[in-house]
Amino acid sequence: MRMGDNTNNNTQSIADYLAQLLKDKKQLAAFPNVFVHMERLLDDEISKVRSNLFQINGYVKEPLILPEGSGPPVIHSEKVYVPVKEHPDFNFVGRILGPRGLTAKQLEQETGCKVMVRGKGSMRDKKKEEQNRGKPNWEHLNDELHVLITVEDSENRAKLKLERAVDEVKKLLTVSEGEDELKKRQLMELAIINGTYRDSSSKNSSPGLDSGPRLQLANQTLQNALASQAAVLRQGNLGGPPLILSPRLQGLQVPTTMANGLLNGGPPPLINPADTQGLLYAQYGIADYSNYASLTSPLLADYQAHADAAGGLFAR
Repeated sequence: MRMGDNTNNNTQSIADYLAQLLKDKKQLAAFPNVFVHMERLLDDEISKVRSNLFQINGYVKEPLILPEGSGPPVIHSEKVYVPVKEHPDFNFVGRILGPRGLTAKQLEQETGCKVMVRGKGSMRDKKKEEQNRGKPNWEHLNDELHVLITVEDSENRAKLKLERAVDEVKKLLTVSEGEDELKKRQLMELAIINGTYRDSSSKNSSPGLDSGPRLQLANQTLQNALASQAAVLRQGNLGGPPLILSPRLQGLQVPTTMANGLLNGGPPPLINPADTQGLLYAQYGIADYSNYASLTSPLLADYQAHADAAGGLFAR
């Protein structure tokens, strides 16, 4: 196997793993503030995998080791100009920002600096850029296209952070001959985010690619099931055990299945309150409340008899 093939396979494996992590993060978002430590660990793992994805030509970014801060915080900034004149057709802004701005955000996280694209051509809307040029707070539009790097920290720490950020930005602005490996991996990450990335281990696309067809298939299956149930109900052939009726109701024409009850006869007919013989219960009116104890329990009837003899239930 050639070295290039091995590198491509490794990159593909990292991209597959990143797609799975982002899928887990999306599923975990359904339970906000529930698995707090799991969310933190997942974010850390995603950050590490992204760093591995952009290790081009075996280059490994070493973590920035900072000393203890000494002195008051200071603000330092530096401009790194973009070689637009040497490469007028190259999309430097997209290269620096990356898909959804993730390349710039990753750089900020690694260096602790603020990274912003400023100057002519830094805005996507060219018409709005022309309108804002010359206005207050838009003075940078009069300058050439550049990357503004700002850091706030103690003097000794701010210097190290700024040097690291400038070095990384200059690497992003380097245009190499042949295939642009960085752009290739940025497009791969964009496909993962948009859900159009195809997993190398299967023919199925990553989460979100075929969600539309799957939803359409599920909807069609549901519609077919509902139509089938409606046809059965219209025919009155819905099965099921018969209703258990009291002896008094056996002689009445009462529907005994759910389908007959719903479609043909409606609910069972009401029974005359005066005709309660043979039912499972006996009705009584207000006049029967005096004999309520005998209707419930002999023990309660005996207790009431002794209480009446003693002068009532609440007699002292």
